[in-house]
Amino acid sequence: MLLRQSLLSFAAVVGLGAMPAAATAACVSAPTSKAFSKVGDNADYSVAPGGDFESGAAGWSLTGGAKVVGGNESLGWFKGSILPGSKALAMPVGSTATSPEFCVDETNPYFRFMAKADSSMAGYEAIVIYRNAAGAVTSTQFTSSSEISWGSGNWVASKVSPLATKIPLDLGATASVQLKFVSTGNAVAVGVGLWGRLTGGSVAQTLIDSVMVDPYRRG
Repeated sequence: MLLRQSLLSFAAVVGLGAMPAAATAACVSAPTSKAFSKVGDNADYSVAPGGDFESGAAGWSLTGGAKVVGGNESLGWFKGSILPGSKALAMPVGSTATSPEFCVDETNPYFRFMAKADSSMAGYEAIVIYRNAAGAVTSTQFTSSSEISWGSGNWVASKVSPLATKIPLDLGATASVQLKFVSTGNAVAVGVGLWGRLTGGSVAQTLIDSVMVDPYRRG
């Protein structure tokens, strides 16, 4: 009990939000598509929980004015392979969005998503929060907008970002993880964002959509 209280206190101090529970059963497979084939990535991906934002942000924890809006990434991933999507997550500079927990094992090596800035001042960081079966909590930034060609005003695919490849999992072990997006910006963007929130004016923001997990199965 004391260890759990300590971990909860740690999570609160560093702003992790609700701490993911350790996963114990095998991860359940989800439907896949070659969601990023238009950018030369032919791997199969499955959508992270609520990661298409077509049903709003159910299960996601949003702060700082982050919200689901009309519009969709232009890569061409189709929800259910039938209907095009129509929503995305808008994140003003300084806001955060944390996904629901989901199961990861050694067969889920990467994650990837689509992003767009409405201003050259905006950016993002993508953070993985996890707790392994031993109960150790970690929050690590695995990718950011600085790693891609950014600020064009167009939808771009994120870098193929580590997931299970950077989580210390023993063979056959699982972990419950969350993905946390932080909308960042330079000093000017932060100042403009603060002024915009105070006055109801415009705020630089990043749009996020099609948050996907690579469910690659070895052997």
